[in-house]
Amino acid sequence: MKKIATGFTSFSLLFMLGVGALAHGKDLKEHITVGDKIWVNGTKVKAGNYLVRYNASSGEMMIEKNGKIIAQAKATVTVNNEKFDHDALLTRTTADGEQLTGIRLGGQHEELDLTDVTVGVDQNDNPEQGDDFNPDMCW
Repeated sequence: MKKIATGFTSFSLLFMLGVGALAHGKDLKEHITVGDKIWVNGTKVKAGNYLVRYNASSGEMMIEKNGKIIAQAKATVTVNNEKFDHDALLTRTTADGEQLTGIRLGGQHEELDLTDVTVGVDQNDNPEQGDDFNPDMCW
């Protein structure tokens, strides 16, 4: 009887690990609302409603608006025990503003964690190049 209980426990554990592995390998999507502008891998994303897509085979997270990719970054998926009640944008404060580091997907167990996050300066907001920048002034 002890062998049967041990075998069943082992099978259950393997099954649970398999379910977790499958969750990591699936594509994800979620609609999000950005309240204030944020930086995503060096790209400024303005306030608004967006669709977030995660491609499991490439490890790419894309933020889209009206079918156009606004920003993208490499990401990994973390599967949590509990479902998140609502979407949440995880950020860190930088000198350039809020930098997206992850997204919790409301109603799901998954969280996207951005990897290789870089802070960049949008071409329209470059502090080194004011409105009076003239390339002829460079020596």
